[in-house]
Amino acid sequence: MDKLDKFKLASSSFGERLMTNGVQMSRIVTTKMKEILQSPTPESKFVDEATLETLDQPNWGLNLRICAMINSEQFNGTEIVKAIKKKISSNKSVVSQRLSLDLLETCTSNCDKVFSEVASEKVVDDMVAMINDVKTDHRNRMKAVQLIRAWGESDELMYLPVFRQTYMNLKTNGIPTGSPAANPSPGHQSLESLVYQEPMPAPDRYPLPDIDLMTLENDTTLYTYGGQSVEQKKELLLVGRNSLELLTSILDSGMEPIPINDELTVSMLEKCKESLPVVQRIAETTTDDDALLFEALNLHDELEQVISRCSEIKGKVGPDLSETDMTKPAETALTSEVKVKEESQTSAAHKDDTNEQVEKV
Repeated sequence: MDKLDKFKLASSSFGERLMTNGVQMSRIVTTKMKEILQSPTPESKFVDEATLETLDQPNWGLNLRICAMINSEQFNGTEIVKAIKKKISSNKSVVSQRLSLDLLETCTSNCDKVFSEVASEKVVDDMVAMINDVKTDHRNRMKAVQLIRAWGESDELMYLPVFRQTYMNLKTNGIPTGSPAANPSPGHQSLESLVYQEPMPAPDRYPLPDIDLMTLENDTTLYTYGGQSVEQKKELLLVGRNSLELLTSILDSGMEPIPINDELTVSMLEKCKESLPVVQRIAETTTDDDALLFEALNLHDELEQVISRCSEIKGKVGPDLSETDMTKPAETALTSEVKVKEESQTSAAHKDDTNEQVEKV
């Protein structure tokens, strides 16, 4: 083969590789452009709101609302899982990534069909990639390992072998070298301990929001509302509903000005504020009764609205009306005193005129 033939062959091979690479690059660019130009769906908007970087902790009310809308088929579970997957695979925001894991945990715990979507969308692959990424936040990595471990050990998910296989692969491969998890900070479990420790039953109140340890002694709702019967929860909701309706009737009574600082109004407002966390706990712990869950979510929203309405009314009314009422007697007394002085002066002038007339006579 002469040099010319070799040159033609090399040129042809190079051209084929260039064409192949060009086609692949075109496909990648097309896919990325579709993602950029694709308009946000209602599901993705809710996921964005639930994973805002400005949130200090998960928005449990919104997370549970998303679950309820998936169960009622108002939301497409596949779209929700896709939106969560994007948040997990993105390492731009530590907070958003952690909140997306919390949302995924809530959805899988409260929506039966979501596990199939998680498996079909290969979300666990993104979670494993996140675990192996040395730049991943340690708490987020721990959270992902906990979820994969719980799913892999669940007998109820045996019909989806991807969860068990992923968990076994994670146990086999271990922690990536150089990962910050190799030297966890004091008070944290290592990833190896999470993967290899004995199986633990899920808590009664799963999933459980982050809680300040300093308030555990005074917060009895953590230990009571999770284990109560449906009837007991309904009674608590009824108490909150009664307080809400009574306060609403006072605000809508048509009285001017609205008696926002009245003793009864203040008392009902306090009862509504007390019912708010109770109703939230009931919503968080109700996973098998859609009617009760909807009732709790609706009552929670209505309580928030009436409390916010009272705050707005107080801002418009200004200071306590009782202070204004206390100033009225003083003003009345001052007015009476002025009137008495005027009458006495008039009487004295009248007497002087009478005396002058008598002297003239």
